[in-house]
Amino acid sequence: MYYNSPSPFGIDLGDVFATSSSAKSLYRGFTIGARKRFSNHFQLEGNYVVSKDLDDDSNERDPFTDRTFNRFDFSKDYSLSDRDIRHKFNFYTYGEIPYGFQVDVRMQARSAQPITPATRVVNGTDFGRNSVRKDNQFFSFDWRLVRPFKFGDRMQLIPMIEMFNTFNNKNNVNPLTTPGLFNFDGFLRQGVGDPRQAQFAIKFTF
Repeated sequence: MYYNSPSPFGIDLGDVFATSSSAKSLYRGFTIGARKRFSNHFQLEGNYVVSKDLDDDSNERDPFTDRTFNRFDFSKDYSLSDRDIRHKFNFYTYGEIPYGFQVDVRMQARSAQPITPATRVVNGTDFGRNSVRKDNQFFSFDWRLVRPFKFGDRMQLIPMIEMFNTFNNKNNVNPLTTPGLFNFDGFLRQGVGDPRQAQFAIKFTF
């Protein structure tokens, strides 16, 4: 409810908003996965999700901003939610390879989220909410190679090399058209993801 008549509560109070949890949401998804337990020196696990997330208000974490197209007809906003990610894929494997080496591989991928264009109505035609996609699709291929050296029954020297985002995908968080936005927990909502990174480490256990 929105009230913009002269304030009945005093001249120091401006607009008054009364919010309610009246939005509707519908999520439908299908998941398929496979898992091989460790045997014959390797294991793997992978899953794929195809889904569709609909609602008429994805604004539950910011109730003080009115983003409705028509506050008297929420049906005009019923479309893909801000959270809609149509495709997700995750894969992980671990293997023991010759000469005592151990390798881990992880791959993650997901499609882009929707966004409402700045010009929603063109020549009198309403193209609806979240009618286009951002360029924030995500893909990352990470791996680690380890070679433990044992000394007696309790001690190990473990050199390792790791690489993250091996193919250096850009992985936009959101289109960076304004200064960086942060959530309350400090997480960056805009910009690009981490670039390719590699590190070498040596661990000693005893």
